[in-house]
Amino acid sequence: MNRVRAFLLFSILLTIVLFALYRTPFTIYVGLFYAFLLWAGEKRIRERESFLNYQTLTGAAMAAVAPVFLIVKISGYVSPSTFHALSLLGLSLILFELPGTEVPSALLLLEAAVALTGKTSSFRTLVGWLSDLFVAMTSILVKGLVALTGLPIELSGTTATVGSSIVIIGSGCSGLDAFAIYLVATLVLIYVRRSKKREALLLTAGALGIIPLNGLRIFTLLFIGYRSGISFLELFHSHLGDLMFVAYVFLYWWWATGKGKASAAS
Repeated sequence: MNRVRAFLLFSILLTIVLFALYRTPFTIYVGLFYAFLLWAGEKRIRERESFLNYQTLTGAAMAAVAPVFLIVKISGYVSPSTFHALSLLGLSLILFELPGTEVPSALLLLEAAVALTGKTSSFRTLVGWLSDLFVAMTSILVKGLVALTGLPIELSGTTATVGSSIVIIGSGCSGLDAFAIYLVATLVLIYVRRSKKREALLLTAGALGIIPLNGLRIFTLLFIGYRSGISFLELFHSHLGDLMFVAYVFLYWWWATGKGKASAAS
């Protein structure tokens, strides 16, 4: 097994262990994207032969500092994502030449930046504002679907009355996380495919479909709750969105990449 593949397996193992310990979805999403980038760019990655220069010293410093973020609490919390990013980035700088690993390294820097800024009140305020905006759009779409289908569910703002139960469309139902994940995954796909302008625009525009998709998800959950009871709504709540998201992403990507090829051929 060559060094790149060994490091790829290590990165996956580290990602899984951190997720098992801290239950942070952000870490596992970035970790899987990072592993995919390593796999896709394996032929472009060159192993380092010289280990005593500024790059390896920088990498060693990052790897040495990384454990601090599992010990020191920032705004009351440790930061496994920052540990994840700095550990992998530090080891990558030690083991491989930087040309060939720019995009995977940039993803790790983005992970660390988001993880650290996420501890600030300004970032939380921004995310809260965006979540409220997405919730508002989702509520409008759900209300429209309820009116269109004639389902006997009362909607007032973000509150839905299903039989004798009340369902709140809160920040966890905003779809903002799916929107962000789609954008990151799409940028990775565009990089791997070396997409032309038309294909890149089509793939990126697919993020807009996450908003009506989330409205359809909430409506479907309310329909399940109305037909089968709130217990069934809660049963499907955790996984229905994931299934719909994955299906949408791959179907849209299949369509968009096909359109991109057709455009290039013409």
